[in-house]
Amino acid sequence: MINKKSILLFFVFLSAQIYAQLGKDSLFFSLHGYRTSLLTNSFEKQLNTYNFNALLKHFYSTENIFFGIKENFYSTITKTAVRNIRDEQYLSALGQYKISDRFRLGLHFSNNIYSDDRKVGLNHASLLSALLFIKYSPAEKIEITPFGGFSQNNQIGIKDRGIVYGTEANIDKYEFGDFEITSLLKYQNEDILPRKNTLRVFNFDLKNTFEKNFTNTVSVNYWQQRRDLYLAADPLTRTTFNIENNIQSRTESNFFIQDRIKLIPSVSPFSFDLLGKVAWRNIDRNTRYVLLSAATASSFDTKIEEFRLEFSSIAEYIAQNINISFRFSFSERDEKHQPAKLESMSEIAFEERKTLEEQKNNSSQLSNITLLGQTNISDRSKIIFSFFHRKLIYNTPSQSNFDDRDELLSIARLLYEHKFNPFFKTFVNFEGSLNKIVYILAERSANNNIKRTVKFSSGGIFSAGNLTSSNSAEVSANYTVFDYEELNPNFRSYSFRQLAFRDSTNYIFSRSFRLFFSGYTKISEQGDFKWSSFSSKPLRYLSEIFGEPKFLYNYFGIQFGLGLRYFSISTFNYKGGKEKIKVSEYSSIGPLAEINYVVDEKITLRAVGWYEFINAENNLKREMVNLSVRLNYSF
Repeated sequence: MINKKSILLFFVFLSAQIYAQLGKDSLFFSLHGYRTSLLTNSFEKQLNTYNFNALLKHFYSTENIFFGIKENFYSTITKTAVRNIRDEQYLSALGQYKISDRFRLGLHFSNNIYSDDRKVGLNHASLLSALLFIKYSPAEKIEITPFGGFSQNNQIGIKDRGIVYGTEANIDKYEFGDFEITSLLKYQNEDILPRKNTLRVFNFDLKNTFEKNFTNTVSVNYWQQRRDLYLAADPLTRTTFNIENNIQSRTESNFFIQDRIKLIPSVSPFSFDLLGKVAWRNIDRNTRYVLLSAATASSFDTKIEEFRLEFSSIAEYIAQNINISFRFSFSERDEKHQPAKLESMSEIAFEERKTLEEQKNNSSQLSNITLLGQTNISDRSKIIFSFFHRKLIYNTPSQSNFDDRDELLSIARLLYEHKFNPFFKTFVNFEGSLNKIVYILAERSANNNIKRTVKFSSGGIFSAGNLTSSNSAEVSANYTVFDYEELNPNFRSYSFRQLAFRDSTNYIFSRSFRLFFSGYTKISEQGDFKWSSFSSKPLRYLSEIFGEPKFLYNYFGIQFGLGLRYFSISTFNYKGGKEKIKVSEYSSIGPLAEINYVVDEKITLRAVGWYEFINAENNLKREMVNLSVRLNYSF
């Protein structure tokens, strides 16, 4: 009999050497992502864009056999002066046979295709793989899966074939005394010479429950991925190295350590959640063939190093008539860019590239404070309030980078809701925000500005008998003021004000027949603004109207809709700040039809289409069809 403690200690020792970050659904051979059966189809046509999506998930399972398949297909067609078609397909299938309680044998197949008929650098790629795997469970909640197989990778018309091999392993909430361990491991090599792709991932979580409501979780994660990509080689490089395409390797590594403490007392209204995290990230780019004799500053490969320190906390108070949540987070990040020096390369070229890369170096500090609350004044009245504040300090050490800046953002909201009687409920809402950006260096200080926004809205919901109506009115204003607009005429302070009315009404004639209307009216004005005198000179005016009345009829679970859709927008310019002159006008009107079909929540079909008669500028008239169809089938 296998000693469980020995197995556990083996994984703990392994976690000290290889760490990763990977979700359970990301493991190739986990059945979790296949245990769903559904079919979804959707088609949408908006203006000159056609979108089609098909999603299929299905599985078959017995005591010893499991088979699952997933297919996701996207297609986008854009008709402009030149028609463009872009397709994406993701197909995978997994079959597994249970040999015994500890051994399972299976086959995994996947085929991913990307195709774009535009003449771009990478307009076609595909990846086909077939893998044989064996699952071994030495103990409950512990599983090791070695695998191997064949892979075909197609990029820019070049097909590379080779072998894929590796191992997956996971521990799923393994209890060891007062500890609970969860760990995921993946080691994979894809040898498709002359290219090679690798993946190294590991996640290790150690959760300790000191008391029933007090837990501490330590996480160590490591993730590294290498991908080799073909690049077009210049004629001299092709001749010198006798190649058609160059190869660039991109290796990204992520590592972080995290500690989380959570306290949820059962006898106290207070709860706490604290998290601390230290993270590193490295990105290396390496070009395989470099012509040293003709090297320039652009010939050097690059490396990115990033360090992050994060801290966050949540405190909550939950009582009978009041709920308050306070959240605080702080993060500090440092990012460095540098070229990789090549032997026999010119020192002048290296220093030139080094200077260019150092311009990208940056560091930042970000702090967030959030306060959320709700208090019940009575059985019919309540107040909801929120406050958010963010501070960003962004620094660039390079003397050639002038993006150093400080940012402040504050947002506050207060909502009062009152229910007068069973038929009528109303609300009053007030929101305000202030966003200030200050560039430290003089080269960009002309961009310094303060943006103030205020919004006031009120409305209500009336429901009596067969009538339900929701209405609201909202007035909002945005004032953006530049600090040095008198020195730079290209930066002018401006205001944007808007008044909006919204309505949604439903009237039921009978159990099967009803009338539904939704619509809004918006009036907007934009102009030059002076904060000192709080005055503005209007420059632009917009009027927007939307309405959609429709009759809905339900016939044995099938709902048919027939109605009208109207939309119009008009823009005006002001002459002398007073007289409005129409600049453009756009309107469309046409019939609308829809079908909704629901069968025991297993089959849902929704199809909406409308025909537009469009009137635009210069008496330009045209007609257009819009269609949206979605079918869901849950097995």
